Amino acid sequence: MYKTLKIFVLLLLSAFFFACSEEPPIPKPKTYLLLETTQPLYSLVDEKDFPFTFEMPDYGKIIRVNTDKKDNKWFNIYFDKYGFEANVSYIPLKADSSLAYMINDCYTFLDRHKKFSSGIIEQQYNNPEQRVYGTVFEIKGSEVVSPYQFYLTDSTNHFLRLALHCKTAPNNDSLTTYIRRLKTDIDYMITSLRWRK
Repeated sequence: MYKTLKIFVLLLLSAFFFACSEEPPIPKPKTYLLLETTQPLYSLVDEKDFPFTFEMPDYGKIIRVNTDKKDNKWFNIYFDKYGFEANVSYIPLKADSSLAYMINDCYTFLDRHKKFSSGIIEQQYNNPEQRVYGTVFEIKGSEVVSPYQFYLTDSTNHFLRLALHCKTAPNNDSLTTYIRRLKTDIDYMITSLRWRK
C-alpha cells in the first residue's frame, strides 16, 4: 500500500511539474474577415425628371421613393454587394426651403451620429465651373451607422443630400474595406454631378 501511495504521489508531482512548466496561454488578437472589392464600371444616371445627372458604380441600384411634393426627388441607391444603401434626397430651393434651412437640416441629421462617433472630418467641395458646391462628412467610429454623407447645391436652385447607411449592425472596423470602396465611388458621383440648368 505504501508503495502504491508513493507511485501515486510521484505521478501527481510529475504531472504538476509538467503542467506548470508551460507558458500561460495568450489569447489570439481579434481578427476580421478579409474583404475584397473590385474596381467598378461607372454609368451615367440620366433620369428625365431629375434636374441633375451623375455617374454611379455598376453595383448600385436605384429605387425611387414617393414624396408628397412633385418637385422633390427622393431615391435610395442599394449597394447590396457590400451591405450598404445611400438615401438621396433632392429638394429645389424655394422660399419654403432656403439654403440656410437645408444646410442646418443636414447638420441636425449629422448630430444624431455624434454620440457614436470618434470624430467627424468635414471637407468643402467646390466646382465653380459646374456650379456645384457643398460639404462632405466622413464620420469616424466603429458603431456609426452612417459613415459618409454630403450635401451639394448651386446656392440658388438646387439642393441634393446623400447619407450612406449600413444595412446590418455596424462594425466599421471590420467593414473598412467596403467603406473605403463606397467612399471612392461616392466621391466619383460627386465630381460627376451636373445640374441640368
